[in-house]
Amino acid sequence: MKKFISCVLVLSLLFAALVLPSSAATVKTECQGECETCPAIVVPGIGQSNVWALDENGDYLLDADGNKVSCFPATFDIATIVSKVIVPVLFTLVFQADIGLSDALCDVVRACFAVNACDPETGKNTGNIEVEKYPYSVAECSEYEKKQIYNNIPLQDYAAQVGEDHLYYFAYNSFGNNYDTVCELYDFIQMVKEETGHDKVNIVPISMGGSIANGLLDYFPEVMDDLNKVVYIVPALNGSTIVGDLFNMNLSFFDKEFLYNGFLETLMDEEEGRMIEVIARILPDEVLTGVLQNVATCLVEDVASNITSLWGLCPKEDYPSAAEALLADKPEIKKQTDMFYQAQCNSLANIQKLVDNGVEVFNIVDYDVPLYQIGSSWNNDNADGVIHLSSTAMGVKSAIVGETLGEDYVQANTSKNCSDPTHNHVSPDGVVDASTGLLPDTTFYFDGQNHEKTARNDIIISLATRLLATDDIHDVYSTPDYPQFNGARDPRGLKNTYIPAAKQALADATDISEADKLELTEAIAAAEEFVNGTVCYDGEYREVENRIIKILTKIGAWTVEEKEEPSTIFTTLSLWLYKHTGTDGYSEVGATIFVTIAECFIQPILDLLT
Repeated sequence: MKKFISCVLVLSLLFAALVLPSSAATVKTECQGECETCPAIVVPGIGQSNVWALDENGDYLLDADGNKVSCFPATFDIATIVSKVIVPVLFTLVFQADIGLSDALCDVVRACFAVNACDPETGKNTGNIEVEKYPYSVAECSEYEKKQIYNNIPLQDYAAQVGEDHLYYFAYNSFGNNYDTVCELYDFIQMVKEETGHDKVNIVPISMGGSIANGLLDYFPEVMDDLNKVVYIVPALNGSTIVGDLFNMNLSFFDKEFLYNGFLETLMDEEEGRMIEVIARILPDEVLTGVLQNVATCLVEDVASNITSLWGLCPKEDYPSAAEALLADKPEIKKQTDMFYQAQCNSLANIQKLVDNGVEVFNIVDYDVPLYQIGSSWNNDNADGVIHLSSTAMGVKSAIVGETLGEDYVQANTSKNCSDPTHNHVSPDGVVDASTGLLPDTTFYFDGQNHEKTARNDIIISLATRLLATDDIHDVYSTPDYPQFNGARDPRGLKNTYIPAAKQALADATDISEADKLELTEAIAAAEEFVNGTVCYDGEYREVENRIIKILTKIGAWTVEEKEEPSTIFTTLSLWLYKHTGTDGYSEVGATIFVTIAECFIQPILDLLT
């Protein structure tokens, strides 16, 4: 027996000698997991992961210029689209009725989104695609991969401070299966721990990444022990009103009054929108709105309702009615979306558990930018253009865009997470009461910042960097460098163009007045102070930029290109048509238009003659 035990011990020692060194070799960080900074994992937003279309042989589809074809948000072949719709369009115009146009456009929708289609039986993607993933640290990424990552979230300063071997990017299919993505993220976290040697990680859920994080915390509650910090950036913790309205078919362009007088101008250049309004009148208004409703129904029922990741962006208030209408005959998808709905309902409670478990949770949000006016609920809440504020800011109370909470408003202070009830969490503009959000002491607000341009705000990026790379910020009171309420900005023009041009002009200055030289010097100083600062108010960067451009222009060192006045012919025509004919199509108002023209132009001439 003793010999047997001795053999076992010898074999155990040999096993340890052989296996343990090989396990240690899997740690790839310079620090071997011994440094104080946990690795950071970025969980990006919708469309921030490359997904490429493949052909039947599994090779990348290429466009006419030889570039890979992106699947986001769909693939478009103009020649095919035209061939499908040209005949129905002509028949519909001739007969002023929907002669196959709705059917043709629905076929186009299905074809364009086929690459992102999901099986209604399973919720799994059926398209021939490839997600460009990075199952290793940024340090191991190619230069191309680093460019893709840093273009989405410019954390170069973080990487320079901590090391690229402590930065990871979790890429996923924005139009994929929600549950699978959450499971992949959980496995990704375990892989990062193993590769870095750290027993905890920091995660950075951005926009749609916030909905993925909801599932992570609910499906894998044990992950809380793997987390050191969570730094949310404009997270869709309760989806987006836009998606809720889409699933419930509560769309603003179904309102003919809105369609012809406001809707398109919120989505594109005004003159382009007005041009479409003028052209759209070729169809009778009932035909046009009928076609729009049919195409929208096709998009929602045949495409969007099968994509479980999109259901992750449906607010919990909108989910029950939408699921009842769209998922009654899709039990497997509904099983999955019901599970996520529960995770969404548990979102704030799970975040509270993080806090109670010692995980530092920070939130960076934008506000006071109206939602795109796609859904009829666009103005029910403050927003950042894409997500309503109560979703990103964890249930916060605010006034709608353009209004305030009132001069006599007193903060509600309903959150148990405010460390001091004497704190003033009402924004200086009186729009937001941060004391009503889950995390009033660790949520930072940026006034006037558009959701889609969040990464261009260098203050937001430097704040995120400091939160991830150091432990010197614990709340909004830790440093005056990053107050709770800040402003929108994009200083790239100042940094890359105007300040260098001004410095060169100052160096070359020979024949400018002392007054102009002084103004140029002060304008440069003001611009550099602004660029190097971390506090601003919405619109300040425009003031600083305009000052330096003005003096450069005055001394002849900068030429402001005169912009041609944009044509307003379609705007004028569309507004005139709306005023005199309402929402009717041309075929419905021929006589009315003739009478109106006579009243506007012919009658005054007759009056002059008589």
